[in-house]
Amino acid sequence: GVSDFGPYPVGMTSRNSFRGPGAWDFDLAASKSFKITERVGLEFRAEAFNLFNHHDMFVNGFAEDAAAFSGGPVLVEGKKGGLGALATGGEHDERRFGQFALRLTF
Repeated sequence: GVSDFGPYPVGMTSRNSFRGPGAWDFDLAASKSFKITERVGLEFRAEAFNLFNHHDMFVNGFAEDAAAFSGGPVLVEGKKGGLGALATGGEHDERRFGQFALRLTF
């Protein structure tokens, strides 16, 4: 058979040609050091992870093989299967949480 289209050249698309919903979180840390004596010090540290509790979205069910794509709608949902679901395994944990620490140096 004769084809009107030749083989696709290497590098036909540029980097980041296809984009999905953005992913971001905001982490914040603050610390304060205190001198108790000349040789002993105390550091207080407060950290917050995903401070604004932003829920990252991703494209679910995308097939890299164009022949396998059915042309149906592309479903966009939460990374953990919806709001309120807990992360399992190596998934990204989106919950907002914080921690405090004290360090005594001498």
